[in-house]
Amino acid sequence: MTPDAPPTRKRARSVMADDSEWRLIGRRARAAGVSMSQFVVGRALEPAHAPLERDALSPAVARAAAVDVRALVLAERLRFEGAGAEAAWRRLVEEAEAAVAADEALG
Repeated sequence: MTPDAPPTRKRARSVMADDSEWRLIGRRARAAGVSMSQFVVGRALEPAHAPLERDALSPAVARAAAVDVRALVLAERLRFEGAGAEAAWRRLVEEAEAAVAADEALG
């Protein structure tokens, strides 16, 4: 609808959902602070895929984030080593590796 167009009358529509889906929609609508109708219509009218430009990080931002994360990892490793907890650090790294591998397996 354009700003100059007269408002159209809203009509009831039906949507098929099982009880658990409907409850989840209700929780999400409440969390968004809108009615279930507003939530369903709003979500349905969103673009199917967000434009790549909006979702992608610039190379400079991606690099800065990678440097920050690696610096934090190095600081934590030094903290663990300073406390004589090298074995605990290795276990944490192994658990993190396993978690990432499991996420990758899910696609």
